[in-house]
Amino acid sequence: MRKPLMSFFKNLFGRSKLDGDTLARSAELSDYAQIELLGHFATPRKLHDSREQHQWEQILPRPYVEIIDLFTRQEWLSFSGNVYRLTDTAKPFVAVYQARQEREKAEAIAAVHKALIEKDTSKALSVRRAYEDRQPLGTADWTGPDPQMSHSSLTRRILFLDHWLVEGLSAETLEWLKLYAANQHLWGAHWRLTADEIPASVRAELATDKLDAVEAAYWRAYSLGLYVDNQETWQRCKGGDHVRRIEIGGPNDAETCMPCKVHLGQEYLVNRVPELPHKNCKSPYGCRCEYLPVVENYADIAE
Repeated sequence: MRKPLMSFFKNLFGRSKLDGDTLARSAELSDYAQIELLGHFATPRKLHDSREQHQWEQILPRPYVEIIDLFTRQEWLSFSGNVYRLTDTAKPFVAVYQARQEREKAEAIAAVHKALIEKDTSKALSVRRAYEDRQPLGTADWTGPDPQMSHSSLTRRILFLDHWLVEGLSAETLEWLKLYAANQHLWGAHWRLTADEIPASVRAELATDKLDAVEAAYWRAYSLGLYVDNQETWQRCKGGDHVRRIEIGGPNDAETCMPCKVHLGQEYLVNRVPELPHKNCKSPYGCRCEYLPVVENYADIAE
């Protein structure tokens, strides 16, 4: 059967004109992925490398270079000085798409927060996965790496944590802090809240002479997530066959205390590694040390 004449000429000359606003609002991944790609040139840049082009071609409706050529012919991109840049013609529908992305991000964060209030970490992780699945490249630029199957159970440990890290806190502050930490752990990302997003009573309780309420809340929440991750790492190393030693890693900056510096970079047998966090840590941020498994090579394992 012969193709319709219009379709034939579209395929022959590749001159089909794109509607940027429609693509930006579309529910089809292959549609809005084109606007996502276009937005990468808001800051002038060269084309993506071959590996990245291959990733894009898994979702674009035609080869990467053809899409770029089409964008250029429609005056959505301009080329000069060896780089491509977004044109004024394309900026309005890129803005429409970015506003849509911000709305979806806010909705996903709110849905995860609600699930964590209900202590349903499995549902929270499902919300995260569904949100990231809608992203053109399968991940958002603000979230952490692809979570492991155990991720939701680790987040759940934060919500029920009973440890000296949270000793002395009021019930209200403890509940708020655990929820803040669980949100960040579930997303695999860390962000600071504004002072207005922290209850006044929590601000008053967490602020110190060295850290304001925003910084104090951030680092206390960071410590809770780091603790459950360190414990999981230690448990996996203890029960594995390919790890005999653990290295203590972490930042070595102006706020790293001497008790932490003593252990940084040192390797210990799994069963003799110092407990983290270091209870005698003096950093205003809290102990930021982490367990790093030292994977044995096959020759070492054979011996």
